[in-house]
Amino acid sequence: MARTPAGVAATVHGSRRPRCVIRPAEYADRHAVEQVVARSTHWMDHQPRPATGGDCPLLSMLGAVERDQPLTWLALDGATIRSCALAIKSPMRDERGRDMPGGALWIDDLYEDRDGPDRDGYGPHLVGWLVDYGAHEHVQWLAADTADQAAADDLGDRYGLEVLPTPTSAFLLRRRTQYLPRLTDSVYAQLPPCVRRRRRF
Repeated sequence: MARTPAGVAATVHGSRRPRCVIRPAEYADRHAVEQVVARSTHWMDHQPRPATGGDCPLLSMLGAVERDQPLTWLALDGATIRSCALAIKSPMRDERGRDMPGGALWIDDLYEDRDGPDRDGYGPHLVGWLVDYGAHEHVQWLAADTADQAAADDLGDRYGLEVLPTPTSAFLLRRRTQYLPRLTDSVYAQLPPCVRRRRRF
């Protein structure tokens, strides 16, 4: 049976308002994203990061597309940006650094608004959507890495990521991608034409 696109399903249900909108970030969003980055916590160190392109890879990649794959994503509550992520499609590695079958979306940067009314939900909701998006994009993993064990353990708990130590004293975080059709109850995804053309529903 064909699966209904997230954006369509969220509107078909009539008066039920989706919990958030997820869409690619554009360069025109730069000022608003700078404000989010400046007041938000970075998911790896839980400390605010300066909102400059040199210190924040996400800001330097706004609007970037690689092989028809948007690299930066926003989660909005109404018109307010609550979370943003830089996710790059690359080969998957195991904990020993060896390539594994199937690709991965590597989360290089993610910020979440810790002052909003759903402070514990913005980042995990965006990560959950990337798990579903990755399945549609035919990659098998959502992944990240960090050298901070405390951050790795916290991220594993909060985002449902498996934490694997590596020989380099870093930690690999990963989660298999999968279709999550129930997201259509809470997410309206504004996908660009380059993505919609690849979808089969």
